[in-house]
Amino acid sequence: MRRTVGLCLAVCAVLVSGACANRGREVFVREGCGNCHRFRDLGGGGAPDLSDVGRRRDAAWIGVQIANPAAHDPASRMPPYPGVRGSDLRSLVAFLRG
Repeated sequence: MRRTVGLCLAVCAVLVSGACANRGREVFVREGCGNCHRFRDLGGGGAPDLSDVGRRRDAAWIGVQIANPAAHDPASRMPPYPGVRGSDLRSLVAFLRG
């Protein structure tokens, strides 16, 4: 399943539209990502700044990090967001990569 999610996210990253990224901004705000993370003009807090995450990480990695951060770092303090999936997840990834 992880491989399928990664493939879907990679395809979305290639085909992303401005509307998808705009929806991703809405997901970022709705899910409270800015309570911990900064992304350009949004949010703040003590968690890593995500303003350049799109240059450092591919779409598949970002998607896994959102859904299950412990997959990358078992000691991660970031909670999983399994409820962010489908078009919301693709949009959030597109926003963060934009």
